Amino acid sequence: MNYLADKSYLAVKPEATPGTPVIPDNFIPLISESIRVNPNISADRRFKGLTWKSDDVVRGTRLIEGDLVIHADPDSIGHMLNMVYEKGVTTGSAPVGYTHPFTVGEGKHYSIEISRGDFAQRIWGVRGENLKIAFQDNKMIATLSIKALGQFNTASLAVALTGVGMTSAVLKQIYDTRPTDGLVAGDVIRIGAVDITLTSVNADGVTVGFAATDVTASIGDPVFLVAQTPSYSAIVEPLYLGNTLVGVAATSALADTAAATKATATPCYNLAMDFKNNLLDAIASGATGAAALLNQVREASAEISRLFENPTQYQKWIEYVKQAITMITKGTYIKSDNTTWEQLTVKLHKVKLISNEQPLDVGQYLFDKQKFEALYDSVDGKAIEVNLVNRTAGTEY
Repeated sequence: MNYLADKSYLAVKPEATPGTPVIPDNFIPLISESIRVNPNISADRRFKGLTWKSDDVVRGTRLIEGDLVIHADPDSIGHMLNMVYEKGVTTGSAPVGYTHPFTVGEGKHYSIEISRGDFAQRIWGVRGENLKIAFQDNKMIATLSIKALGQFNTASLAVALTGVGMTSAVLKQIYDTRPTDGLVAGDVIRIGAVDITLTSVNADGVTVGFAATDVTASIGDPVFLVAQTPSYSAIVEPLYLGNTLVGVAATSALADTAAATKATATPCYNLAMDFKNNLLDAIASGATGAAALLNQVREASAEISRLFENPTQYQKWIEYVKQAITMITKGTYIKSDNTTWEQLTVKLHKVKLISNEQPLDVGQYLFDKQKFEALYDSVDGKAIEVNLVNRTAGTEY
């Protein structure tokens, strides 16, 4: 059977205990993904009395990484931020909206799931490597680069199942010494043509349990994770460039003021921000891949394109002048009296230009095409802060 990619889904959920898989049940419309498992397989080049390159392959350090691309709506972007930065105390309520503050810190570990036809890939111990937000055709696009501790997609039977009354299955230790890692009670697996709901996942890492089932399968037969039925009952619109105001000023407080109204904001014809954790794949004993994913030095940058009016920005570039940027993107009203918006606010407290180009193109206006480095501001005591107002309770993050 062939499968159309459009029927796939992305589901996410924070892990209560970092690195302990859960069943993801927050479904997010997905634009594309490029997450790949790389077992680093290479030819076995040991001397074996052969004139041929090799007679087998060996595995190296396993890496799981790639990108998720979504429309950044006010609810979904919260999960992306939660994998990258530390969420503070959520305030508010459903009638007026929930406010979630994010600061540079330890983002949560997530379990995510991506379907491929009738089957699913469960990826667990997921952390955000970096998050880029940009606008394409007016819509905010979020690209989250992730790394992960492990995954389950498929395995093989180690012990034959012989018909009526089967209550457990044992998986082969070919891909992993703990092939059941990533599965949890409540998952549905397919063995042969039979879908089986798990009641337990044994601590031995190879055995799963289920209610007495009539199933016949041979050693080596595949075992798959069955895809869920996604639910998108609460989809909201993406955030739009047309509803975004940007303030650029000498201090963060002044940038906030500038971004408050269209009259004082800076019109931007291109806008992108990139937040990086530079995660370390901490390779250690007891794990085929990374034993932990550790934040290293954090960084961020912003890119803006705006109409050239005078050489002021060029002067700020060559003289390393401090500026601050505040971006406020509004969605729709939450409160019934039309006073509370869905809103994403990003503040870069101290930035300096690292490039400021003014290319000349025939028939085109002259633009300042700028790239800013986000710096730590010792006056404000921070580099970045993010606030998100939406309809999702803080317990979901």
